[in-house]
Amino acid sequence: MSVQTLECSVENPKGIHCRVTTRLAAIVADHTVAMKIVGSKESVDCSSILDVLGLALVHGSRVCFTAEGPDTDKVLNSIAALFSQTTDP
Repeated sequence: MSVQTLECSVENPKGIHCRVTTRLAAIVADHTVAMKIVGSKESVDCSSILDVLGLALVHGSRVCFTAEGPDTDKVLNSIAALFSQTTDP
């Protein structure tokens, strides 16, 4: 299985906070996929709310997601929609 990537910016003015990271972890948990997020040169597992919060992603931060698994396309599309929101999910 090949690894796919998604690069995007944090569009929410509040940045990536607990509500957004909880939704991110739920998206990953609902699918068969291994996901990582890279922000500020650090890579963490998307299923760990605390690890993603530890990246301290603020509005305008650039991030890169890497995904591997049979549900990769669905997950990356959902994450792209989540990170493009300018209000809380």
